[in-house]
Amino acid sequence: METNVFDTLLHYLSHVGKMRWETFKEAVNRVTGNQQHLKYATTYLKILARLGHLDYNPTNLSGDGVVIAPAVLVETAVANRYVLVGSRTPSLLRALQTCVAAVGGEVQSISKRDAPTTIVLSELSDRILSAVERLDIHVSRAFSARLSNVLPVPKRTSFPQDTTSLLDLQDKFNPRTLKYEPDTSQLRSDGLYKIAQHGPAIYILKTGADQRRVPRDWGEWQVLSRTPGLIAYERETRTWRVKRNLRLPLIVERCATLCSGFPPKWENRFTYYPDVPAGVAYRLTKSLYQKWEAV
Repeated sequence: METNVFDTLLHYLSHVGKMRWETFKEAVNRVTGNQQHLKYATTYLKILARLGHLDYNPTNLSGDGVVIAPAVLVETAVANRYVLVGSRTPSLLRALQTCVAAVGGEVQSISKRDAPTTIVLSELSDRILSAVERLDIHVSRAFSARLSNVLPVPKRTSFPQDTTSLLDLQDKFNPRTLKYEPDTSQLRSDGLYKIAQHGPAIYILKTGADQRRVPRDWGEWQVLSRTPGLIAYERETRTWRVKRNLRLPLIVERCATLCSGFPPKWENRFTYYPDVPAGVAYRLTKSLYQKWEAV
């Protein structure tokens, strides 16, 4: 099963359970054998997390570290397709293969570029699902549909107030370019500001005299709430698409990704999430303060 860096990292995490962020970066360096890959450690982390394999606190990564998720068989939005997420040691995979094959089910290992191997189960009767649960693998029915019903839509006031000096607010998020650009004006206008520091940068959302420290992703989407054309839904193909280079909050991206169980695709200027039911796509869109647009 270990066909790429992601599989190796997932195998390692499955054995240790959790690790500090610095240890995760060291693991990336070891399995890639390339010091240059250290700058991509966050990318490896996010790819594994959006597929439900691990969890971390985006606002306190250094403090909380990286934790492997328990083994879960997730029912996708595609009929008769389940995917295995979370901890998966070689012994567990062998036991799962033997268990499912013995009662008439099917297990496939599907390799994708830049992602861990996807373990897909199909032809699963209630009898097979009960057998899987006896392996201490939780079965999660209609995962994305249920998660989409509880997606947060945080208000500005949901985030803690901040008293950072306005003079420190140097780089401002530009909703037209989707980049952080130097703000050289003496008067700091409303918007989202990035403050570089030792360790992760912090982000301040300024609205009048009120300042809030926010996660980068939620802050950007709040600023973009009046910007059209960033998200759309293709009814015919059941594809939810998001303009490329925009960060999705982890819980939102996981909900979208596990509709299919496979990583999203990139084409032209958009990221495409396949097999997303219309109702789920609507709730994903509204959770990001965007207007519903179906094409």
